[in-house]
Amino acid sequence: MKYYLIISIFFLLIFTGCENEEIISPDISYDELLVVQSELNADLNFAGVRVTKTLPLGATFYIKNAEIKNAILYLRVNGVKIIPLHYTTDGLYKSLYEFRVREGETYELFGERDSQTFYAKTIIPYKPEVFSTSFNSGGQFAEANVKSLNGEVYAALWVVDVGTFKMANNFYNISVPENISVLSTINVRSAPYPTEYQNTYFNGRRYIQVYAFDSAFNNYFKTKIQSETINNPYVQGSGTTVWNLQGSKVIGMFIGVTKGDIVKVN
Repeated sequence: MKYYLIISIFFLLIFTGCENEEIISPDISYDELLVVQSELNADLNFAGVRVTKTLPLGATFYIKNAEIKNAILYLRVNGVKIIPLHYTTDGLYKSLYEFRVREGETYELFGERDSQTFYAKTIIPYKPEVFSTSFNSGGQFAEANVKSLNGEVYAALWVVDVGTFKMANNFYNISVPENISVLSTINVRSAPYPTEYQNTYFNGRRYIQVYAFDSAFNNYFKTKIQSETINNPYVQGSGTTVWNLQGSKVIGMFIGVTKGDIVKVN
């Protein structure tokens, strides 16, 4: 997905490796961390959970050196259904059959590897309902007014029609609802359009796409963008990033996300 960011998602992210070598001070000790990552997208088949380990600073990343093959994982869906996950390749654990992730479902992840245990929980958001859109000519960004729901936060990407849709690589910010009611809405904005898409030729060619996330994504996003370059989840040290995995020496995100439609900006 283009929004990796996230998670650069993407939510950013732990599925890709860092091949850059870094020169470090020899007094920095290596403390191995378990990295657990899964993005659960509504209305798509469950893509699995990737389990790897961090590598020492200065090490070149190779998935075969980082993958974990001996973890035990299972999902619990809506507090009832149990789905065991099995190692496939490159640290990816999947179920023996395909199943579709649905809006409103609750997923829990239980896992262990040797003496380490970990747990995470996420709720799959509902598809964002956009009531109106606008183009802010002063800030050169798109904005959407969206129905807000409990347990969800929202972000948006600018999109432009250049014959095919081109979209932003990252979110500008996360919009967090307050005082939820039956009729509550929230404004969600994109980053500014690049200069080449700000002139009048692109009037009527600008769009916005809103994403809904489990509310845990807000803390991850806020702390992720403040982390230093050295805080790569594949190497020693995770900085101040806030993850939603619970467990000793475990980092990562197990997060529900739902994409909205691409909507023209008026």
